[in-house]
Amino acid sequence: MVIISNDLIREPEGILRTVCTALGMPFQPAMLSWPAGPKPYDGVWAPWWYKGTNSSTGFSMTVREKRTPMPDHLKPLLGECRAIFQMLRIHAVRPSSTDVPRAVPPAGEGSSCSDVEKSGTHVYAQDRRNENIMIGMRDGVADSFELACVSVLDSGYMLGDGVWEGLRLHKGVLVFLKEHLARVSKEALTEMLYNTVDANGMSEASGVHIRLMVTRGLKPTPYQSPYITIGKPTIVIIPEYKEAAPGPKEAGITLFTCHVRRGGADVQDPMWNSHSKLNCIAACIQAKKAGVDESLMLDPHGFVATCNSVNFFCVRDGEVWAPTTKYQLHGITRANILKLCKAHGIPHQERDFPLTQVYGADESFVTGTFAGLIPVKEVDGRCIGADGKRGPITMKLQMLSVGSWAVGRWPVGRPGPVGKGTDERGPNRSGRDGHKLINKPEVHCSISSVLGQHLKLIRQRPHHLPTVIYLSERAQVALLL
Repeated sequence: MVIISNDLIREPEGILRTVCTALGMPFQPAMLSWPAGPKPYDGVWAPWWYKGTNSSTGFSMTVREKRTPMPDHLKPLLGECRAIFQMLRIHAVRPSSTDVPRAVPPAGEGSSCSDVEKSGTHVYAQDRRNENIMIGMRDGVADSFELACVSVLDSGYMLGDGVWEGLRLHKGVLVFLKEHLARVSKEALTEMLYNTVDANGMSEASGVHIRLMVTRGLKPTPYQSPYITIGKPTIVIIPEYKEAAPGPKEAGITLFTCHVRRGGADVQDPMWNSHSKLNCIAACIQAKKAGVDESLMLDPHGFVATCNSVNFFCVRDGEVWAPTTKYQLHGITRANILKLCKAHGIPHQERDFPLTQVYGADESFVTGTFAGLIPVKEVDGRCIGADGKRGPITMKLQMLSVGSWAVGRWPVGRPGPVGKGTDERGPNRSGRDGHKLINKPEVHCSISSVLGQHLKLIRQRPHHLPTVIYLSERAQVALLL
């Protein structure tokens, strides 16, 4: 586990309680004090501890002299260690009083107009396997793909200058990978995606959602021009065991028409699944303030365009209506639903239609890579269909889409056979060569490289590891004990 010394001094009881819980031992108040003076069984940190932090019998802050500037000859060493220190700091234990998991609605609970937190397009069940997920990243400057951290000077962080994709992993294969990568640069992305999947032991897994992010790369200084970017684009891949909770798929969600409009391609091309999502975030905030699950967004002409994070459909007189793609992302799940309609003889069309047509619709639903297909029960306080219940066409499309996933027979993008030597993953993927991402240790001389080999074993919850990494913020150097 990783412990930051200053945290231990500021909140000793909270940190010690967390450590005791991780080690499976009871906390005792006596741990917070001890007899004065050094003892023969003290560890290697004892001299520093007694002289620099506490010279008597307990945890307490001491007044320190003004820190002197770091000598020039040590600055290169600091530069090597800084990124490692920041990575370790992310994984440091927190006091037990603040180390509380994020609140996520339990799986299976349906939506409720009075309790928005239990409904929505991205509600999911917690999965403890995500505590140990490894995140893959390609450093565009070093041109290496490993576990790493993103600089504050990265174009995506500073400017929102990047694109992203959400993908699903089904039985170890990335579904509709060709369609997803058609919207971003394809440079070595397939291999990187599967390397990350393999490193997390997901080679045959299902129910995995992956966020792929590509930014323009590192800047030497805060400035928007892409011409000063250093190196190649930064690539980050976050795989999680995450499936949509079943409740909203049955009970439906509620929508509210927001004042934020979708712009045209001359403002920001809606085909770009970009990091610059401020307009959608503003719509999301307005939906939350209105007490609903998502915002319904109109185009500049007042026609229905999309929701803030999913694509929108409505059903009138047995015909499925989808807004045109002029002012919305060309969703892959959206396109596949339309193909299912065509394959199964369900009338459908893409067209412009006003909000009043939605109010009088027989059914409505939304689609997304993570969400799948979720019915809409209410728009702007108006009940959709028969008392807001899921309609027959919505139910049919849900069953068709789920059945297609189960047997691998989507109208497009069917995964190739796994284990045949060559498949959609590329040559020899069945040989599990993707593990080279994690299991190729090399010998280096620098401190940062040596620590980097250990960092490859650190997950989001470092207390699962027996190794203790104790950090000193004074020197920003980590020691393995």
